[in-house]
Amino acid sequence: MNKFSIILLTVFLSVSCNAQHIPTKAEIVEHYGFQQKSIKANNDDIVFYTYKKGNQAKTKLIVYLQGSDPSPQFSYRIKDGNVQKLCWLNGEFKTISEDYLYVVIEKIGFEKAINEDDIPKPKIYQEKNSLDNRVSRANAVIEHLTSKTDFEKVIVYGHSEGAPVGAKLASINTKITHLGFWAGNALPDYYDFILENRIEYYKGKISDSVAQSRIDKTIDAFKNLVKDYLNTSGSGYTNLRWWSYAEPPINNLLKLDIPIFVQVATMDKSAPIESTYLIPLEFARLKKSNLTYNVCVGCDHGFNLKHKDGKVERKWGQIFEDFIIWTEKNTH
Repeated sequence: MNKFSIILLTVFLSVSCNAQHIPTKAEIVEHYGFQQKSIKANNDDIVFYTYKKGNQAKTKLIVYLQGSDPSPQFSYRIKDGNVQKLCWLNGEFKTISEDYLYVVIEKIGFEKAINEDDIPKPKIYQEKNSLDNRVSRANAVIEHLTSKTDFEKVIVYGHSEGAPVGAKLASINTKITHLGFWAGNALPDYYDFILENRIEYYKGKISDSVAQSRIDKTIDAFKNLVKDYLNTSGSGYTNLRWWSYAEPPINNLLKLDIPIFVQVATMDKSAPIESTYLIPLEFARLKKSNLTYNVCVGCDHGFNLKHKDGKVERKWGQIFEDFIIWTEKNTH
């Protein structure tokens, strides 16, 4: 999970057009084959994007929950007098078959066309950025879409921060039939911070006393945060955001009886794999058989594999393909 620095995990796509016309968000979205839609729920205006192929009836719904970077899914940039339309999705939506409806939900505060070189951090984003808010928004979109179409499958997959969102979402929405939990942490972010310091010690990069001192400070910082957990001030992650995601994702995963596809990576520096080993152990202990636990050996947070010759192999597309095949083979 992205903690102190934002790592873009997306494929950069762009097209230039006349700089005299700044495109609307809908125009940018439509260029990439999506349609912009909106609903109002819980006093929020929720913008989401749908993608589909052909005229065949859509019998399967798939919802992607992106990671934590505070930025839009579609934007534009002015370069050399031209306007570039940008899409920050990974591109797997282009591989779906005609019976799927693919959905992405925009983060609150980023509903309008935004210049990529001048991305704001909207006040409303700071005030509402929390696990429960993202779950509520995604739940409202799924309820809206399933009220109009009787989908045989409702598939949700979340990456990074989107993984714990998906886990909690699936625990409250019984229409979800399959869950993808990708590059998420099993335990809270603050536990990962503690774990990272222990790993630094084991690698010989810091002393035992330095590691423990940092861990003590991390625990104290979290205790202080909890005392003021509704605070949404500041320019970075707010107390509300940190506190809300302190709910251990494994707790929600264990509530589920639907098929779960956990995808982790051994070289993930944002969501250390070490804590995720608890997931298959707990499922085994509780005699739950609905878990598939996959490890991408040598891959980073975005499932990129760097070879010895320096070349980088992107595994994201193959993982998505395997995930879709898995949904066909695994039913509740």
